[in-house]
Amino acid sequence: MRNGDNVNENEDYLTIFEMYRLLFDILRCVINDSSIGQERLQGLSSKDWAALYAIAKRQGVTAVAFEKIQALPKELAPPRELAMKWMSHSMAIEKQTRAIYQRCASFAQLMHEHGLHTLVLKGVAVSQYYPNPWHREFGDLDCYLYKSDSGMVAWNGCYEEGNCIAEQAGYEVKRGHYKHSHINYEGLEIENHQFSLAIKDGKDTKALERHLRQLVEQQGGGCVIGDSMMCTPSADFNALFLTAHAMSHFLYESIKVRHVMDWALFLKREQDKVDWGSFWHWCDKMHYTRFVQCLNYICVHQLGLQIHTFAVEESEATKRLATRILQDILEGDSLYTKGYKGLRFRIALAASYFKSMWKFHRVYRHSALWLLAKRAMGMLVKEVRLE
Repeated sequence: MRNGDNVNENEDYLTIFEMYRLLFDILRCVINDSSIGQERLQGLSSKDWAALYAIAKRQGVTAVAFEKIQALPKELAPPRELAMKWMSHSMAIEKQTRAIYQRCASFAQLMHEHGLHTLVLKGVAVSQYYPNPWHREFGDLDCYLYKSDSGMVAWNGCYEEGNCIAEQAGYEVKRGHYKHSHINYEGLEIENHQFSLAIKDGKDTKALERHLRQLVEQQGGGCVIGDSMMCTPSADFNALFLTAHAMSHFLYESIKVRHVMDWALFLKREQDKVDWGSFWHWCDKMHYTRFVQCLNYICVHQLGLQIHTFAVEESEATKRLATRILQDILEGDSLYTKGYKGLRFRIALAASYFKSMWKFHRVYRHSALWLLAKRAMGMLVKEVRLE
């Protein structure tokens, strides 16, 4: 049994598995705005509740799960001490997320004052799909800068112009990576993207990068969030970008339950707005199809999501592969959460890469060694162009 965030080496895996089942039941209620079945909570011990809290924390859904936990009647609620700890953690997450959001909005305002629009990616964009956006944990801002004149979107020069604007305002900018720079904005780490994808991976990735830009251009830019100057991408953009982002994490380390929730809540809100014919075309081209089919299977069968715009793959092969992916999610840890840096991080990443060979063969359907060679060759290329 788990004690806090620590794992007893002799713990019963089935007990932990049942705790995960309970967590998914709670998240199902968040997605469908329903109440937790009382029969699922009867007989839970204080150790069970502690295990559930630790799992929710590990998977990045502490505050999201507490939305339903806090509504439980007294006789079914967790022990008072743990309930107070869970509530305190959830409130801290909400406070931190609000503060980060305000700094993100401040950065977007700074860019706007200099004629640039800020297209937000990942956490800030995805949080808008959650019942309570402040409960979706994120710690930085990923953005794409562009100009827009009468609905005409322009990208050229905006990346470096944004870097210079930040420097002139007194903020540190690091340009060490071709894909994005790092801007330290009032303690907030901002990844100012020159490219949303790792285009050194090859011509298909470059083609998808161009397609994503075209989607923004077709929309005339992003949709403004509230009264901020931040913009969110279209449903078609997010469908592909969220898939590419989750796939990369899955292949090279692991994804969390939070990533699955992102996809489920995105589908719940946006599935009617996505051009699924185009989406599946790109999935086939980029070798994402099996991964997405398995994510959809997990969302439907574990989180109770209702998908009506396309058929969910229900074959026995998909069920087995989805189960294997789910097991990887439950057992895996992100290297980024372990605090590894420098050489230690690179060694751990390499070890994770070889441990995850099955993902390349069974899910990605592509040679892991060939992709590794392509990435190694890409590191030797200094000048990167999208054309």
